[in-house]
Amino acid sequence: MITQNIDRLHARAGSSDVIEVHGSIASSSCLDCGAKYPLEDVRARQAAASRGVPRCDCDSPLKPDVVLFGEFLPTAALARAERLAASADVLLCVGSSLEVYPVAGLPEVTLSAGGKVAILTQGPTPFDALAAVRMHGDVVEELEALLAALALAP
Repeated sequence: MITQNIDRLHARAGSSDVIEVHGSIASSSCLDCGAKYPLEDVRARQAAASRGVPRCDCDSPLKPDVVLFGEFLPTAALARAERLAASADVLLCVGSSLEVYPVAGLPEVTLSAGGKVAILTQGPTPFDALAAVRMHGDVVEELEALLAALALAP
């Protein structure tokens, strides 16, 4: 599971081995000493902070471990996503416009390696003409139909 979402929903839904290429709100790190704190601890620190800014034990502000505008993506996560895309028989792209790079380039990685791309999103994408399967409907309804069809397949 490769995601640009930072909200932990994939993990909370039971997905394992989630690659969060834009980081996650699951933790925050100190801007000075690098100490890392889980979200529950950060929330408690924020609630106790007089100005609402959660702080490290060293008194420096904590920053959510997410990629903000102008920051680089985590190189290890992006490299792993590219390796998985290159080895995929089928890359299923769900709910993405496939316009935000570098992650939007993953379908090209799969296609170049001989794999296929299936796209499920309501709006157009730059890869529509290259997709082996292109679904335009509601994500939940389409995925439920796909699961039902796979259950019936021999």
